[in-house]
Amino acid sequence: MGLELSDSAMRVDLGMRLGVLQLDDVRLGFEYREGHGVPLVFMGGVTSTTETWHPVIERLETDRPVYLVDHRGHGRSSHIASGDYSNWVGQVSDTCAFLERVSGRSVLVGHSQGGIQSFYAAGMKPELVAGLFIEDMSPYFAANKRHVGNAFIEALTKIGVELRGALANDEQGPELATRIAGVPLGGGLTFGDVRPDEQLQIMADGVLQMDPKIFDNFFSAESVPPYDLNESARAIQCPVHFAYGVPELGGLFVETDVEDLRDKGCDVTSTSFEGVGHSVHFDALEPFVEDLSSFLERVD
Repeated sequence: MGLELSDSAMRVDLGMRLGVLQLDDVRLGFEYREGHGVPLVFMGGVTSTTETWHPVIERLETDRPVYLVDHRGHGRSSHIASGDYSNWVGQVSDTCAFLERVSGRSVLVGHSQGGIQSFYAAGMKPELVAGLFIEDMSPYFAANKRHVGNAFIEALTKIGVELRGALANDEQGPELATRIAGVPLGGGLTFGDVRPDEQLQIMADGVLQMDPKIFDNFFSAESVPPYDLNESARAIQCPVHFAYGVPELGGLFVETDVEDLRDKGCDVTSTSFEGVGHSVHFDALEPFVEDLSSFLERVD
């Protein structure tokens, strides 16, 4: 395993550089910015790349080191040879390895998929996680198979169909954005109804960088983390915060999970955002950054 950091490839606008962590079976691409204090490690959801966090980083006033990580099969990270992205073992292992090899003890900020793997990584490596900030996701979502039959998850699988169609026709981001805009979310809504054109374009650009095989198995009914949720919750030693939207607009968080995690000994707080769905950091950017900033005041 090896680590490469590129000082020559710098993002002028955000001061971010590019890095690569080479593990046994996957290469993880990331952006980073040096600083002081406990680092922040951001991980997005399925279809996202590091670009999803750029508006957050622009507005977040912090001197902490910042890392934006692409999941395996996404963005600058490599596709895996087997094509099997199910059961979360690889994703959680990637997160643990990143903490061990790159960032050290950090605050993990995870949206959707990134939230689930952050939670289990915190249970496996509690000494390396100073705080968990999870956006519109709960470990119960996958552990209790809430993803099975969920309208939003079914919409994501349809994006996989559109991706294959776009690749077969050599289409670029604008064409795929149009395809994604028409994907139904349930309740008579489509992605085009809840996402402005700019966000659809960012989403399409991210999807074009994905391994299409993710859509074959990641969302299957059998894709359940093989970890004991109760043991993971009891092992976590850091503050945990959930920032979530409303189910009517695609939010996937269930409020009763907060009390259940408290019963297991977790130090949990939460913020509900009205009028937004699953992607709070897109749809309520300024309040999201304020909520994250408030959480960071509790973490050292």
